[in-house]
Amino acid sequence: MPSNAPTGTHTDTAPPLTAKLSPWMSELSKQPQLLKQWLETHGSPLHVVNGEEFRRNVHDLLSVFKPRGLTGGLYFARKANKLPWFVKLALEEGIGVDTASLDELRETLALGVAPDKIVVTALGKDRALVDTAVSAGCLLIIDNEDEFALLRESTSAVGKPARVGLRFAGYVVSGRKVFSRFGFPVSNAHEVIAKVLESTWLKLECFHAHLDRYDTVERATAARQLIALVDHCAERNTRVGAIDLGGGILMRYIEDQSQWKTFVTALTDSVQGKRPFFTYRHDGLGYHRAGDTVVGTADLYPVWNGVSKERFLAAILDYEESGSPLFKELSSRGLKLYFEPGRALLDNTGLTLAKVVFRKRDTDGNLLIGVGMNRTNLRPFRAEFCSDPLLISSGGERAALNEGAYIVGCLCGEADVIYKRKLRLPFMPEMGDTVVFVNSAGYLAHHMEIGTHGNPLPRNVLFEPSSQTIKAVFPEQ
Repeated sequence: MPSNAPTGTHTDTAPPLTAKLSPWMSELSKQPQLLKQWLETHGSPLHVVNGEEFRRNVHDLLSVFKPRGLTGGLYFARKANKLPWFVKLALEEGIGVDTASLDELRETLALGVAPDKIVVTALGKDRALVDTAVSAGCLLIIDNEDEFALLRESTSAVGKPARVGLRFAGYVVSGRKVFSRFGFPVSNAHEVIAKVLESTWLKLECFHAHLDRYDTVERATAARQLIALVDHCAERNTRVGAIDLGGGILMRYIEDQSQWKTFVTALTDSVQGKRPFFTYRHDGLGYHRAGDTVVGTADLYPVWNGVSKERFLAAILDYEESGSPLFKELSSRGLKLYFEPGRALLDNTGLTLAKVVFRKRDTDGNLLIGVGMNRTNLRPFRAEFCSDPLLISSGGERAALNEGAYIVGCLCGEADVIYKRKLRLPFMPEMGDTVVFVNSAGYLAHHMEIGTHGNPLPRNVLFEPSSQTIKAVFPEQ
């Protein structure tokens, strides 16, 4: 037990952000001895996934297509999670796979996914990747002028034309140009299209958009600008049969909207000095103080939102201009529509377990709860993962904890703080307790995970809730 424990009042702890729990997660959290056994067997941290939730997400997202008379579908964004199990599930569910590297492409092909179900969206394509894609017959998304030269060399060497899509950027929405570093300027689209149509070694099949913000109006507006390009090609006797609006489909990590509003307000209040800071070393998580005002934006995923998953897609498809919804513009032309979800297909599919390995204080007196992992094992793109973990006791009665605590990792570096928020834990953790990080499969678990201090990457287990058994381990032991 750390010495000199202060008698706090929780005024400097972060407002709660209670994690959304699917039934299988809730049931598993009630079995502390099972979780402890898994950590002893497979090591800490341990990523636990449930494939049935992936299937459910596929069905939910596809449910918006048929009622609106649309065809097309989904490509699972392989980069969101490295486990081959999800590629196999995509194959079984009949959806495609979006690959972003040579290794991802080779593995996807080796797992039996047909080339016509694979799209290659990688930024920074090299010759080996392009040769593999062209030889197999996969769809390649062209992002820049240098890729034209690369494709020309590859198709000449391979001896067959390449199936391609063109990625455009710079869509104008309500008089504002949407920023992106991905794709050709849409203002130059006619010139780029002409270059493809004049070639004999490129087969143009779709137009593609990569949009960073979670804005349904931006997506719908971009789609209409791509449809205009489809019409432009039709006037030149060339049919482009599909558009692809990329990924970035919202999902929800917490259920309570009021918690999210309270948290964001408290964060800005702390930066402005209206209340104590509740972040490590006074990190504003994207906000900064300038005089008496707060500037910047929260560098946080919108963990609560009202239009997640299929509702997000429906909002895009139903968006109207001049009285006509987007889906009618697509269906009337017989255009296929594709999305490339990663996070949304992995909603509710994963947990990350970690063992409590120490309790101590830093030189500022903060209580630190150390877990057997490092920050890359749960690394968001944003400044913070805003979903509270579960603390599972390994047994025995525990006294209430009257102060907040930070959860930290075991790297030899000051920045290895798993959560920058000071959390209000239900009791003082003890060695061997389990911390459960909820909904970690999408980008959090694998996208930036590294091996450190000579340790291997964490293991992953495929859990079957119906039998309460582990069906597979990756990598195999």
